[in-house]
Amino acid sequence: MTADQVLQGLKQALGARLKAEVRPRKVGVKRPLELQELWCEIGREDLLPAVRTLKNLGPLHTSIISGRDAGQTIELLYHLTVGFGTPGGEVMVTFRLQVPKSDPVVPSITGILPGAETTEREKIEFLGVEFAGIPTRAHVFLPDDFPYHPWRKDEPGIEKTIKRMVEWEEKRHGGSGERT
Repeated sequence: MTADQVLQGLKQALGARLKAEVRPRKVGVKRPLELQELWCEIGREDLLPAVRTLKNLGPLHTSIISGRDAGQTIELLYHLTVGFGTPGGEVMVTFRLQVPKSDPVVPSITGILPGAETTEREKIEFLGVEFAGIPTRAHVFLPDDFPYHPWRKDEPGIEKTIKRMVEWEEKRHGGSGERT
């Protein structure tokens, strides 16, 4: 499978709403190869149709969903591999998705890719994103009653929590800033 074939499948499914480009990526040292990756910008309403399209094209793997506070929005990057485990046929696909902080709700992809649950749960606790349809919202890394979303820049009270954590580390390591 090629990046162009994946792109054609996504264009058929999403039409003009899809913004995409194929980018080259070099891998390897002794025998370097140039692979083609597909980078797409989609709306949250197109997430499930896009993921279903990829799954219909071949074995699909979720690498991770990364996220960041982008000011008025939260940016999510879905890093997926189509043709996973197929020698010479794997294509890396990244979906970029912006959701407003005033309505940070995205459909869960766990109904299509159950392995995405842990990375979606991480975004719930760290960014405050809601994933409609996720089987469980239990925290993975932070205590369930943790009052903040640490990756949000506008989270009230987070500065005090971060400062306290840094002070604790300084006390533990004698104020030198070095870990022993």
